[in-house]
Amino acid sequence: MKKPEQSAEKDCQMPPNQRVPFIIQKIGRGDKENIEEISRLCIDVFFNEQDGVTDPKRKTVAPWKAMQLAYLRGFQYGDLMSRNAFKKNRLVDVFIARRVYHVSDAPKADIRGKKPTAIEDEREIINFDQLLTTDKKINCSDINYVAGEIVGYCEVSEKNFGLGSNFESNKGNTGEKPRPYLSNLSVVEYARKSGIGSKLLDACEEAVHNWNSGHTEIVLQVEEDNQSAIQWYKRRGWEFVFADPTCRRYDTSGFFLRESRITKYAMVKRLEPKQLRVKSNTDSSNGDFGFYFVKKLRDSLSNN
Repeated sequence: MKKPEQSAEKDCQMPPNQRVPFIIQKIGRGDKENIEEISRLCIDVFFNEQDGVTDPKRKTVAPWKAMQLAYLRGFQYGDLMSRNAFKKNRLVDVFIARRVYHVSDAPKADIRGKKPTAIEDEREIINFDQLLTTDKKINCSDINYVAGEIVGYCEVSEKNFGLGSNFESNKGNTGEKPRPYLSNLSVVEYARKSGIGSKLLDACEEAVHNWNSGHTEIVLQVEEDNQSAIQWYKRRGWEFVFADPTCRRYDTSGFFLRESRITKYAMVKRLEPKQLRVKSNTDSSNGDFGFYFVKKLRDSLSNN
């Protein structure tokens, strides 16, 4: 029996326990097209996860919820665009992770209708070994790779945020002051456990260091019921500061979109510039070694 043709939607699926190859891109404040794609990703991750369905194109959404999601995407898009227009004096860096494809496997167009962009330096690819499938080891001399859809996103920006007297270097000043604020860390479901969140977080921390603005810590807020994220941040050196029970979040569980009260934890991480520089150099060195080892192995197989 003839097998049905595979649709483009199949491109989003990954075999179980397989890491997604990706690159991290710094896009400044983001342009209109990137922000539109980011907004779609964020809302889908935070408000439209469905058990057993990892591809957004395959998710079944009721008409009333589709309207809610459309509203939230528009709200997120407008919020990011207005920040770029009216808060130009605040430092902002946006980072995205794009999935990497072998050129023969890449979708013809991304969600924006644009062709995937070529990757000039293969050393930028994280989880590069996942691209070395058996059917591509024969003719390796002309292998090229392209960056596809956004699979992860995070940003860091200056925001007025108070931590209280226990965390202020100036005990007489307990009010808000501009601090690097990490927000919207999100990774699509099928690309999780690939190291994307860690790399995005590293990029944001390093960006704060490169601002050279005298910041000594970075802060974030995470919802109290997201215990897996809280533990993940703690393992990466973040510490709890206080709980804010006055926060709100959108609730899409009902027919009408509404806001519900939620407690958020404020967390902080101390930044030590010397350690950041050492870490960055070490990671870069190890990454090059791994890349060249895999490349050498690939070339040896192609010559056999």
